[in-house]
Amino acid sequence: MNKPPISCSTQDLLEAAIVQKRRLEITCSTDTGEPITYHKVLPIDINSQNGVEQLIVLTTDNEGGILKLSIDTSQITAFSALDSLKPLIEFSAHSSSP
Repeated sequence: MNKPPISCSTQDLLEAAIVQKRRLEITCSTDTGEPITYHKVLPIDINSQNGVEQLIVLTTDNEGGILKLSIDTSQITAFSALDSLKPLIEFSAHSSSP
C-alpha cells in the first residue's frame, strides 16, 4: 500500500536539518507496520527516484563504520533534532502540527 508523501512543511524541516547539519532521531513505519528508529543520523539530501522521495542520511554501524542509508519519506512517522537550537526541528504524524 502506497502512503502519501510528506507535506511540504515537513520537507522544509528536513531541508533545514540538512542545511544546518543537525543530527536527527527518525522513526519510520516498516512495510509490516512495525516502527523502526534511527538514532543520531545526519541527513544529507532529499531526492526522488522512480517516483519515490528518499531522505539520504549518514549514520554509524556497531563497529564505528559510516553507513549511508536511504529512507522512504512516506514511511517517516516522526523526527526531531537532538539539540535545542532554533528553529525547532520536530515532526510527528500523530500530532496536529505540520
